[in-house]
Amino acid sequence: MKAREIAIVIRNLVLGANLESLGSLNHPRMVANYATECRFLYHSLFPNGGLPQKPVWEALGAEQASVTFYGKASEDWFRPVASYATDLVSMCMLCQILKPKIIFEIGTYHGSGALHWAGNAPGAELYTLDLPASVSPSLSVTAMDTQHIAEHARTAQMEFVGTPEAARIHCLYGDTATFDFSQFAGKVDLFFIDGAHSYGYVRNDTLRAFDCCKPGSVIAWHDYGKMGFNGVSRWLHELARQGKKIYRVPGGSLAYMKV
Repeated sequence: MKAREIAIVIRNLVLGANLESLGSLNHPRMVANYATECRFLYHSLFPNGGLPQKPVWEALGAEQASVTFYGKASEDWFRPVASYATDLVSMCMLCQILKPKIIFEIGTYHGSGALHWAGNAPGAELYTLDLPASVSPSLSVTAMDTQHIAEHARTAQMEFVGTPEAARIHCLYGDTATFDFSQFAGKVDLFFIDGAHSYGYVRNDTLRAFDCCKPGSVIAWHDYGKMGFNGVSRWLHELARQGKKIYRVPGGSLAYMKV
């Protein structure tokens, strides 16, 4: 691990852990993840100037929505840390409530998100963009982004392959900093940003989303409030100070706004 990574781990361990966790120091990476999640939980319970929390159905004025999950594909989201499951449920509800015709996703990863978005918006065409294995990011990325890029390159088959939804899922490849989004200008109903988590990329991807979205559409960001190498919170707080009404889902790391 690099010196900066070690410094962040130590900071999160000191600020986020409790005495019981000291008995698990023989599993340093797990303890580091635990400490990081403790800080996430703390800032969820005591926002102290963070984004206001509101369920998606309340913000969008919906009474109810039923969501569909896809067995093994949902394992990327149903983890020991419950915030990811909350994010999956909330994003699926956005699909059900909005009934979008065009969904754009940045960050395909294993394709489990794309399958759930398409499955919960049966009338939608979904476009999912990720970095090809042969291309390096042109902007700075976080350590976790580097790990995800490597894992994506090793993915043998996307989770949606062989499903009925696959016919409506279109894989795109490129660096979002240089990708030509012009064909989607003013056409997207739901835009999900879950690519690189550095400030530069989150800002870039959000500005591209504004170009692509139509009035009344929704932009959603993943990993808001997560501690470590993460520019999501920094950018969204900056955007909120500019007057944008952005919410986070209670107990999760999904942030969203209506355009």
